[in-house]
Amino acid sequence: MSRDRRFLETKDREQASLYGQSLGEAVAGEAEVLALDAALAQLDFGKLEAGYPETGHPSYPPRVLVGILLYGYSLGLRSSRQLEGMCRLHGGFRYLAFGLEPDHNTLCRFRRAHGEALRELFRESVRLCQEAGMVRLGRVAVDGTKVRANRSRQAFARAEAEFAQALEEAEEVDGEEGAGQECALMKTTEGIQPAYNAQAVVDSEAQVIVACGVSPEVNDINQLGPMLAQVEENCGVRPGQVLADGGYLNQEQVAALEGAGQRVYVPVREGGLGRMRWEEERQAYRCPEGKLLRACGLRKGKLVYRCYQCRGCPQKAACKVTGVSKEMHVAPERQQELEWLAVRMSSEEGQAIYRKRSPLIEPVFAWRKHNGGFRRFLVRGQGGAEGEWCVLCALHNLRRWARRVGAGEGGRTPAPSGLGGGLLEGGQALLGHLARVRWAWRERRAATLLPSS
Repeated sequence: MSRDRRFLETKDREQASLYGQSLGEAVAGEAEVLALDAALAQLDFGKLEAGYPETGHPSYPPRVLVGILLYGYSLGLRSSRQLEGMCRLHGGFRYLAFGLEPDHNTLCRFRRAHGEALRELFRESVRLCQEAGMVRLGRVAVDGTKVRANRSRQAFARAEAEFAQALEEAEEVDGEEGAGQECALMKTTEGIQPAYNAQAVVDSEAQVIVACGVSPEVNDINQLGPMLAQVEENCGVRPGQVLADGGYLNQEQVAALEGAGQRVYVPVREGGLGRMRWEEERQAYRCPEGKLLRACGLRKGKLVYRCYQCRGCPQKAACKVTGVSKEMHVAPERQQELEWLAVRMSSEEGQAIYRKRSPLIEPVFAWRKHNGGFRRFLVRGQGGAEGEWCVLCALHNLRRWARRVGAGEGGRTPAPSGLGGGLLEGGQALLGHLARVRWAWRERRAATLLPSS
C-alpha cells in the first residue's frame, strides 16, 4: 500500500472483497500479469516520482500508470478509453493498478506529457536486462522502420504551409529559424504518408533493445553515430561489432566509430566496389580475376572505371556483367576512404558476420508491427511519438527478461512465453468481455428503473 502523500493510496491486493475475489486471487493463473508485475517491481521509479509536487491533490503513482500502459500495449490495446474500461472491469488491469481506476484523461495526459519519464522507463528496462546478464554488446544491429504519424496528409500539408509562413515572418523580424517540422512524408506500407523513422539497436545476446529513438528524417544516413552514442550512454559500454544496412553508410560517422575501437559492418554500394582492390601505384582497381579497371571519364560527379576483358570470365555473373565490359562509378572522395570497408565486407568472415544482421533485428520490428498491430503513433509530435516508441521497446525488453528469468511472484507460475503472448487475440477478447459486461450492466439498470407489473 502506498504511504507517500504525493500519490493516491493503493489497495491491498490480498484483502478479501465483500463482492468477489481479492485482486491477488483474480490473477492467480494469469502468468503474463504476474510476470509484468515482477518486472515492474525490479524497476526504479525514483526519477519519475521526483517530479511530482509535495502539495496539492495526490496523483496516481507512476508505477500504476506505467503498468497499465505496458499491459495494454502487450495486448494491442492503446486507446486511453479502452484502458480506462479495463481498469474497472478486468482483473489483470485492476491488479496492476492496485485497485485504482485512472480515467482516460489521466492516462492520456501521462503518456503525452511524460516523454522523458517514458524514456527513463526504457533505460530502466535496459539496466534490468543488463544486470540479468542478457546484454553483452559483443555485437549489435541497427535498423529503422517507418511508422505513420498521428496526422493526415491534408493536415500535414496545411501545417507545412502554416510553418513556412510563420518562418518567413520570423525571418523578417529577427532572422531566426523556428523549430523544424515534426514529421515528414515517407514511403510506408500504406503509401506515402506523414510518418516517423523509428530506430532501434538490438544486442545479439538475447535480442534486447539497447537504444531507441524517433527521427523525422526520411533516410538513415545520419542515425548511426547518435544511436551508438545512446548505447554507450544506456549501458556504459561500447559495442564490439556494429551491423547496419547500406542506408547507414556515413563516412564520417563510420570513421569515428572505428576510431573508438568499434568494428563496423556496412555494405559499400559504390558500383561493385566490394569485389575490387584499389592499387595506388596504378591508380586503378583490380578485379578478382586480376584484370584492371582504369578510369575512363567522369559522369554525374563520379569517376567511371571500366574493364573490357570480361568475355568468358568465370566471375562474370558474380560481377553482374551482361556484356563484355565491367563498369564502376565511384565518388572521388570515397574511392580510397571506403576501400578498407569494401575489403572487410567482401571477405568470407565479413560476409558471414553481416548475414547475422537480418535475423537479429528484423524479428523485433516484425513482432511490434505485424503481430502487435503497431502501424501508427497515437501521440502527436516527435516527443510524444518517441515516448510511445520507448514504451514499446521497454515492453519488448521486459518480455525478454520475463522469458529468461522466469519472473513469477511469491512462488506463483512464471510466464513461460513472456509478456504479450496473446497480443491481438487477447486484446480482442478483452474488448468483447468489456462490451458484454457493459450490456449486462445496462440491462440490470433498466430492470431496476422499470415499474414491476
